[in-house]
Amino acid sequence: MPELTPLSSPATCHRFTVQPGDLQQIPRRELLWMLQLMRLIRRFEEIVLDLKEADLVHGPAHTSVGQEAVAAGVALALRPGDWIGSTHRAHGHFLAKAMVYYAPHGYDPSRDDATPPMQRAVTRTLAEIMGLQQGWCGGRGGSMHLYDGESGNLGSNAIVGGGIPLATGAAWAERLRGHDTVVVSFFGDGAINQGCFHEVSNMAALWGVPVLYLVENNLYAVGTSATESSAIADLALRTLGNGISSWIIDGMDPVATYLAVGQSAERMRATPAPFLVEAKTYRHYHHAGRQRGSAYGYRSREEEERWRELDPLLTFPERLLAAGLLTPAEQQRVDATADRLVDEALAACTAIQDGQRFIPAPYWPAPETISRDLRSQDTTLDAVRYASPDDAAATREARLVDAIAGVTLRSMVRDERVVLLGEEVANLGGGAYGATRGIAEVYPWRLINTPISEAGFVGMAGGLALAGMRPIVEIMFPDFALMASDQLFNQIGKLRHMYGGRASFPLVVRTRVATGYGYGGQHSMEPAGYFGLFSGWRVVAPSTPFDYVGLFNTALALPDPVLIIEHGLMYADQGRIPNDDLDYLLPYGQAATIREGDDVSVATYLLGRRLALQAAAELATEGISVEVIDLRTLDYLGMDYAALGASVAKTGVLLTVESAPRSMALAARIADEVQARFLDHLDAPVAHVTALDVPPPVSRALEAAALPDVERVKQAIRDLARRA
Repeated sequence: MPELTPLSSPATCHRFTVQPGDLQQIPRRELLWMLQLMRLIRRFEEIVLDLKEADLVHGPAHTSVGQEAVAAGVALALRPGDWIGSTHRAHGHFLAKAMVYYAPHGYDPSRDDATPPMQRAVTRTLAEIMGLQQGWCGGRGGSMHLYDGESGNLGSNAIVGGGIPLATGAAWAERLRGHDTVVVSFFGDGAINQGCFHEVSNMAALWGVPVLYLVENNLYAVGTSATESSAIADLALRTLGNGISSWIIDGMDPVATYLAVGQSAERMRATPAPFLVEAKTYRHYHHAGRQRGSAYGYRSREEEERWRELDPLLTFPERLLAAGLLTPAEQQRVDATADRLVDEALAACTAIQDGQRFIPAPYWPAPETISRDLRSQDTTLDAVRYASPDDAAATREARLVDAIAGVTLRSMVRDERVVLLGEEVANLGGGAYGATRGIAEVYPWRLINTPISEAGFVGMAGGLALAGMRPIVEIMFPDFALMASDQLFNQIGKLRHMYGGRASFPLVVRTRVATGYGYGGQHSMEPAGYFGLFSGWRVVAPSTPFDYVGLFNTALALPDPVLIIEHGLMYADQGRIPNDDLDYLLPYGQAATIREGDDVSVATYLLGRRLALQAAAELATEGISVEVIDLRTLDYLGMDYAALGASVAKTGVLLTVESAPRSMALAARIADEVQARFLDHLDAPVAHVTALDVPPPVSRALEAAALPDVERVKQAIRDLARRA
């Protein structure tokens, strides 16, 4: 019989149990703070539910009634400069962190009144939940998307588990900068089943990231019991496989949370590494609203009553009174201060007329502000130095792939915030394709190989950017971006706008198109049309070494997410770049007319540029004069429609040439805009040459048949020239 040898994990899981004497070891001021924070959160959320029932809160209101001990304990256990990331059930976490941050040093609820900054924190939180202009995010985020970077609130998130990579990335940023900041990532029992958590927790353990994963296990994800969604009842055990130690605490006891979080945070400051705390807690109401869960049949009234007996707002003051740490008069003062903060916030966000509470019209955000903050204003680049190929006195020939590696290394020399991460980027003498050659020898600690975990490392890069770093992410094939779509689009692409322009994501994603290599339908995506669906993303496609350097530097200078699309078949292409200057920029949103012509305009990019130039040269012998425009920037707001309009005014017709399949191409968008803007100049509808609308096959013959070629481009140009 084979011998079975038991193995053990380097990590451990313990039940963390508070002892009777522990209460006396905590400063009394902190205990009263816990009491006041819990009262504040409870009163605040009851008012939110009142407003929701009066139709003064638009959208869902997920309350944490019953779970206040976790929020209060965490906020007081952390330093004011520590950070938290939260969930759709975030009111309590956000309020507690903000109140502790904005309170004066040494604030004592037994003797001190709340200060104006504390009041503003409560008022702005209520205003945001109500969608009002004085809210933290100008009313755009509402209940589920609260952000205040100043107080360490990195943002709450409506996607279950979606904020975990961002919080982990922010903690990683602090580790890379040598700071001892701790980040707490709140999530629930439902989110622990999300793949992104397991991806990032593995990387956090690999790289010693000081992030505390705090699981509020309230036993239900909407109405699905944790016993139905997890094979292990104690969720803290699930991190042992990644080498992350954990504690299980009584989440109805603020002292247990305070001590567990405080001790684990100090461990992480001394030796950076992730840790997990599972807080066993309970929400008294259903997923959203004021009804009980038993009304929906997924739990019993008896269960709810058992947990109500453990309500921290009942049990905690009783413990303090019994221990002589609180007097009835102090409790009255603590409660009154909390209630007054909420009542004044309510008065600041509403008015009453004829006995009815309503929202005065001036409190709403102005409709014309809705389009602001999708991305930074292009005035960000007003002071930069742009260049043209004719500027440099001395130039040299360089391959496109060498320009990519060279300008990336130069950016790391120029800015210590730049890190590059992706699969294989530090291996094989320059990554899988040579695009990182030379970097490992200079900055090995800033060139980071990742596991095959696209959702995880893209999301962590988003957290790096949110925390002020300048990450560059290589996605080996554009198709792999689909694995990270939540982080790319729900998170990185949307949150600047959702957080009212108060957060930025200066992140560059590079990816290499592989059509023409026989990689097949799962490695041959053209991503311009896909990324172009999301207004927060800028998309550039440089085709020459000179353009690559300039547009890369522009992308890195912008405080926005930028996709740089490369094509593998162009890596060996030669072009001239300045001898000693890799710091210049090219204007964002400016196309390049690379061949003048009078009969037909062709708009293209990347591999389509080759086809268009070859077709134009061959058609010149037939007397057809073709103007070729390299678009260079491909997103909707960055497209250079002025250049297209000027060309169409001259030729009267336009052809788009792309190697993307028609359904994923930019063709329809370009045609729609050009026809809407320049219809009077057009002598014929805009025409298109794209790949066939099939996944590119592996067969050399079939792939060639699917992709556009010079003959198809020439014939399309001839057809337009005849129709003009």
